[in-house]
Amino acid sequence: MIEEEYRPEDKASFKKKYKIFQTLASMIRQRGYFESTPAKLVEDETFEIFESKYRDNLPEKIVCFKRDDESDKLLIIFYTKQAPLTHEEAKKTIQDFSNRQVKRLIMIFPTDPFATKPQVVDKKARLFIDQVNSIQTYSFELFGEDDLVYDVTKHELVPQHIILNDREKELLLKKYGLVDNQLPRILQSDPIARFLGLHHGDVVKIIRKSETAGLYVTYRIAI
Repeated sequence: MIEEEYRPEDKASFKKKYKIFQTLASMIRQRGYFESTPAKLVEDETFEIFESKYRDNLPEKIVCFKRDDESDKLLIIFYTKQAPLTHEEAKKTIQDFSNRQVKRLIMIFPTDPFATKPQVVDKKARLFIDQVNSIQTYSFELFGEDDLVYDVTKHELVPQHIILNDREKELLLKKYGLVDNQLPRILQSDPIARFLGLHHGDVVKIIRKSETAGLYVTYRIAI
């Protein structure tokens, strides 16, 4: 039986990968992306099915497409090298996914990519990635595996967050006679903002439960 072939530490490690894939499945759905079939990220897939598919062959890359614009691609890469990500590797990665018309990249590391001891992403690579993200032509997101073990949007105290598209944002501002900087703010470093991949200027609709009003809606802009 499969259970008997596992060492306990291997089983625990694989269950962690399963949780990460479940979180990623939720993440791409809430960002408005999907995979072509057969999908590798399947929400609510049982551990047994996941195990039977990927125990000996976990995918290292996953391509997703925007639901309302399939030319907008998101690429998920699992970084498996022992050495830190270098500036040259980061630059080559940007060039590669630019050639493949990928606008968003999520790179997942076994440990914290922002750690300095041991260094996971070298300083020049970090500066380059920050420059890429500041331009907003492409998005280069870094996550550690521990960031993705739990889906933060499923916490009972976290209200529903919905990303507005450009048209919805325009109508919202027009309706209330506002400009961007008059909206309440959410930091791009906020766990929810990171989960949703918010860019500077993106607006989210936040729906909270209220004992008196039923549902209470607010909006925040990412900075």
